[in-house]
Amino acid sequence: MGLSGSKYSHSSNDYELAIKISKELEFILVSQFHSTGRGLHEHITSTSHQLPNHLIKQMRYLATIRNKLIHERGFDTIPDRNEFIAKFEQSAEELDGIIQSRGGQSICIIQ
Repeated sequence: MGLSGSKYSHSSNDYELAIKISKELEFILVSQFHSTGRGLHEHITSTSHQLPNHLIKQMRYLATIRNKLIHERGFDTIPDRNEFIAKFEQSAEELDGIIQSRGGQSICIIQ
């Protein structure tokens, strides 16, 4: 489950959590910001001119943790799960705010 009071529910499996979060952010970046690339880092780079620096940094942290889980031997758990979830939730909410300020509708649906 997610953090106490979270509006999202999250997998108890770190791999599943990291992958779902990455997929959700990639979906938002592609569908709402017209990003391009092969992976979250590339999607972030292609939309960096549309996003504030602190949001870019936050999403890069999420992408880096996901990549380490998938590719690095011995990196088998998210170091600070609550921080990871909080950074995702903050990123999703900020992206949602940008979308709504442009007249769009909320689309983050991760569960």
